[in-house]
Amino acid sequence: MTLSLGPSVLDSSLYIADLRPKRKESALADLVSRAHEAGAVREPSLLRETLELRERLGTTAIGKGVALPHARSIAVIEPRLMVARSRRGIDWGAADGLPVQLVLLALSPPEHSEEIHHEFVARAVAVARLQRNRQKLIEAPSFEAVAAVLREVSG
Repeated sequence: MTLSLGPSVLDSSLYIADLRPKRKESALADLVSRAHEAGAVREPSLLRETLELRERLGTTAIGKGVALPHARSIAVIEPRLMVARSRRGIDWGAADGLPVQLVLLALSPPEHSEEIHHEFVARAVAVARLQRNRQKLIEAPSFEAVAAVLREVSG
């Protein structure tokens, strides 16, 4: 079983066109809150704690203005990929020192194996690796345009 970045994991209610916080912790709180409101998460405090613990182990900022926080948790109801953009940038502690403008939050329920979850995360990383894809995602005028880029790249 594999997870593509298609309609089963993309949901317009999990898209944030302009993530406002300046700090990573506040941004994660906003992402988790949105996921809970959209019905993708059942225990927001547990998921937030999990994501914050993951960040303490090492930043999920992968450089070039991208962060890819991720969790496989009992708090997650079904696999989802959240996409959020920050116009001003967020200090995420990236090794290259650049502020994060694009956040891809990969969420998996515990029923999915670690292997499937890591493959899901790897697909999101593959999308963000190329500069033209990052630019398309940052400049996309709508969720539909973001979803089209993700579907095109992930096959």
